[in-house]
Amino acid sequence: MNHIDIELIRQNMFDNHELIKQFVSMYLIQTPVDLEKLRQALAEGDLQKIGDTAHHIKPTMDYIGAFHLKEKFEELETNAKNEESLEGLQATFDIIDIEMKELLFELEQYEKTI
Repeated sequence: MNHIDIELIRQNMFDNHELIKQFVSMYLIQTPVDLEKLRQALAEGDLQKIGDTAHHIKPTMDYIGAFHLKEKFEELETNAKNEESLEGLQATFDIIDIEMKELLFELEQYEKTI
């Protein structure tokens, strides 16, 4: 696994398999919704919404050990608040988007083993 830390997920969910299943399932449902909101904010060029949405998603990376992605969301949030160019924000999001697809795939694979 390149993006998630299974041991950290287990620790965060007190090694409770039912809780882990529920968490992973919820994460797989909610995260794509949140990413779509971020994608829409970028399409609209709404810097406030970009920053707010990145801020909303950022802490969820801690629960699964994706600290490098947390940093990318923080970068996106900060750059939106600093009114960086939409092209630069989009470039950062494009990296996030690719890595999030990989992360979600890893979680799907992990979910099958729980």
